This record gives sequence, structure tokens and C-alpha cells, in this order.
Amino acid sequence: MALSIRTLVALISASLAMEGVASSDAYNQPFSNLSAEQKQSFILGEGVFERFWVPSPSSTTASDGLGPLFNARSCHSCHVNSGRGHAPRADQLGSEVPSFFIRLGSKTRNTKDGVVGDFMYGRQFHPLSATNVMPEGDYRVHWETQQEVFPDGYQVTLRKPVLDWQTLNYGEFADDTGFSMRVSPPLVGMGLLDAVPTATILEYADPDDADQDGISGKANWIEIDGEPKLGKFGHKASMPSLTAQNQSAFNGDLGLSTPLFPAPSGDCTVAQKDCMIAPNGNSAHIDNLEVGHEQTRLVDTYVALSRPPAMRNLDQAWFREAKQTFDELNCGSCHRPKLTTGEATFSALSNREFYPFTDMLLHDMGPELANGFPVLHANPQEWRTAPLWGIGLSEQVSGRNGFLHDGRAQTIEEAILWHGGEAQASKQAYKQLNANQRTLFIRFLESL
Repeated sequence: MALSIRTLVALISASLAMEGVASSDAYNQPFSNLSAEQKQSFILGEGVFERFWVPSPSSTTASDGLGPLFNARSCHSCHVNSGRGHAPRADQLGSEVPSFFIRLGSKTRNTKDGVVGDFMYGRQFHPLSATNVMPEGDYRVHWETQQEVFPDGYQVTLRKPVLDWQTLNYGEFADDTGFSMRVSPPLVGMGLLDAVPTATILEYADPDDADQDGISGKANWIEIDGEPKLGKFGHKASMPSLTAQNQSAFNGDLGLSTPLFPAPSGDCTVAQKDCMIAPNGNSAHIDNLEVGHEQTRLVDTYVALSRPPAMRNLDQAWFREAKQTFDELNCGSCHRPKLTTGEATFSALSNREFYPFTDMLLHDMGPELANGFPVLHANPQEWRTAPLWGIGLSEQVSGRNGFLHDGRAQTIEEAILWHGGEAQASKQAYKQLNANQRTLFIRFLESL
């Protein structure tokens, strides 16, 4: 999708309307046109987002119920300042990096409403646990490196993560279990993305590549109460809404019960007996849950009403030249610049044009980025197009960079060079650019 001059003018207007800040708080600033009540809910929601939970029983019944198995103690632990996570260094244990986690799933069995996990370890590996419950184990990540050589002799070192299990406290995994290393995604503009109508997203889908352009965006679907819902969130587009994504994280990462995921044992399996009978924090005054309706509403409000940062450098002479390179590389076929919301819960999000640079669809990214199992209708090589807005502020926000689903790419350029499958032609075209064109192109992406 080319960025015309008219679109560029609209980009400038939309960017100015975002009024974003280029700082560590770039991802967690509220929209400016909120009511007093919405501002209050935003602030309270940020408090729940940053709250450290504790295992049950405790004297703080509003904040207990953590675990029995968990990866982190707060939402903020995984999304520092609402930013993206990063992968462990080779000298770190996985348990030391809450923003990195390992998903588990069957290589051959799939369902319409979720992933079939490992019989013993469930759908996510948890290296942390409450008292009297054994953690699932721990691991390290080793890094294999390879060189990417450009026609002009320029070289980039790429790294690929390799799992090294240190301890498995519940025995070996099933033979059919596959693994997927993940980093927590940034929470940029989630409310706007949530408000994009299903019909709008499906307009861009071309699963059979009917137009023969080599790009075949595909929808992921999840069955809820017998009805198919379009997946919008998660690396595999496996969650249908912002609240489902938030509540899934509460349950899977922190082991907390929510309205959509009421099991207080989180991802414990029936084979983990101590985990299944461990104390929980379900409270009568919190809807007999650990995270009740009001708490989930507040977190949803905070995430939904955090505005994207404004684009930068739009007035620079090189910006238009770099934009032209973006068009010529055909990046906009997947990283679609503009989307439009429909009617939303919050008027600040309703009927609004915005520029996230994603189509929210699945695309084949090639075998080098494949994970170990299918997720609903997404095969191992297919991933949701990651939005690009705010990408240049990632390090300012969370302290370290870690791009792609497993954080392997330490720079935007490394992320480009891991692209394969439908993006193979665009990657090869990028490698044909001269040094100045590459520099301006990366600067363009950092400005979005």
C-alpha cells in the first residue's frame, strides 16, 4: 500500500493529534480528550497494571492469589512502561526475565478454541511458584550466530535462540509437544486496534493469493460458545479482543482467575496435584475471583486509552525519500499504514483514522521464524503482522530492544533480515539498497 502525498499529509495531521511524547512514558500516556471519569479510571487501571500480587493466603486479599505457578508478579514486570519484552542473555536463567516465556503445544493436535498443551506442563512453562508448589523448572537460552552478507559487502550478524533446559521438575515433555519462545509485545494503541471492525480487517485478507502478488494475508479464528471470532491480538492473532488478551495474561502469566478465565489454578494441569489443591485468592467481595470485573475493567481502560506516540521527523527532507523506499520494497502490503475504527466503547477511539502499520492478519514468515506447533488456524510459519508505530522508542521505553516474537533481533535491521516467506522479496530488495538508502529507511521506521 503506497503512501501518497495526500496520505502523507494525513499522517502528519494524525500524528500531531496523538500528541505523543518521546520518552520512557511514550507508550502509557492517556488520550487528551477524556472525561474526568475516564481519566480517573485510567489512573486506577495503571495502578492495577503495576500492582505486585502475592500468593494466598495473605493479609492483602485484594492483591493475593498469585500462582500457584507463574512467570511474573505484575503486568508491569512483563511490559515495563507498557513496552516490549526482551530475551535472556546467555548468562541468565529464564526465571530471571519475566518478559520472556515459553509456550507449549501439540505438534499434531489442534482445536477450534485453543491450543492443546503438554499433558504435564500445560500450555506455558512456569519457572516460578508459590510456597509448597514445585516450580516447573528452568532453562537458559544459547545464541547461534550467522552472517548476512549484502551485495556491497556490508555484513550483519544475526542470532538465533536455542533452548537449553536446566531443570524439568515434573519429568520429560510428551513426544508430541512443541515449543515457542516469546517476548511480551508492546501495548501500543491497543484500544484503537481493538476498535477496528472485523469487516475492515477481512477486506485485506487474501488467503489464496487471488491477486497473485505473493502476499496472502489470512485471518485467524477462535470459536467462543460455538461462534467464530476473529483473532486480533497476540503474536499468532489468537485472542479476539483487548479484554481477552489482558485476562489471558492475568491467568496464564500470573496464575490469577478472571471473569473469562475463572480457574484459580491458572495453567496447572491435573497431573500437578499440589498445584491443583493450592490455596487461592478467590474472594466474595471480588466476584469470587482473584481479578474481578471492576479490576479487569480498569486495566482494560488503562490499556485501551493509552495513546500511541506521535510520529517524528515528518518535516525532514529525507522523510519523503525514505517513504518512497518503503513503498518500493512493498512493505505496506503487510504493514498497512492506515486503519479506521468503528464505534467504540470510548468516544476517543470511535470512527478514527490512525496509522499503526499493520493489517492485523497472519502471514507466512518462512521456516527460519517457525515455531513448534499450530495455533488455531495459524501454522508454525504464520505470524500476525506486528504494528510498527512507536518502534523507534522501544529502547527508551523498556531499556532494551528485542524485536520479533522471540526477541532475537536486537535492531530493526536484524528483524528485517529474518523476514522470509511472503516477505522474502522485500528483504532481498532491502539488501540491494545502498548504504545511504538503508540508513534513511531505518530512520524512517524509527520515526513511525
